[in-house]
Amino acid sequence: MSDLPLPPHQLAPPVHLKRAQGFFDLEMFDDVQLELRAVPDIMPWSKQKKALLTFLHQEIADWSMMQSFARSLRHEFPEEEAWWVSEAYATRRSESVESAREILLDGLVKHNESAIIRYNLACYASLLKSPKECIDLLKEAVQRDQKYKVMALADEDLKPVHKALLQLGWGGGVD
Repeated sequence: MSDLPLPPHQLAPPVHLKRAQGFFDLEMFDDVQLELRAVPDIMPWSKQKKALLTFLHQEIADWSMMQSFARSLRHEFPEEEAWWVSEAYATRRSESVESAREILLDGLVKHNESAIIRYNLACYASLLKSPKECIDLLKEAVQRDQKYKVMALADEDLKPVHKALLQLGWGGGVD
């Protein structure tokens, strides 16, 4: 990244981050990267920079780069469950569902009460043709956060268990 050009004016890191976020919102992804080149790789700027690069690479479907940034954030900030989920999301697409599942199983040890990790594990169980495990994980996720009941019925990954979920009475949405 150091060989690439910098923005024409060096400004304070928060200014470059704000500009990068604005370009991201406008889907001007080359400009996002240009602005982020001016942000130093030191805390607290590096975390915000890596986070925005993670989201950028998700938007452009560059799964290996997304995986790299999300993995870095997960290692630096393991207490934040979002980075476990982000790395698994990218790993599923760049490697395999099985590899993504392993990341989330490790994450569940650290984030034992996480609804979102359970929900994503349920999606992976469905894709791996383990409907019982999928439904058990979904029930656990919904116990922690009711929004996953509605999401599950709209999620393509969970299509194989939609009928079973409806039989459980999930068709009515959030209780």
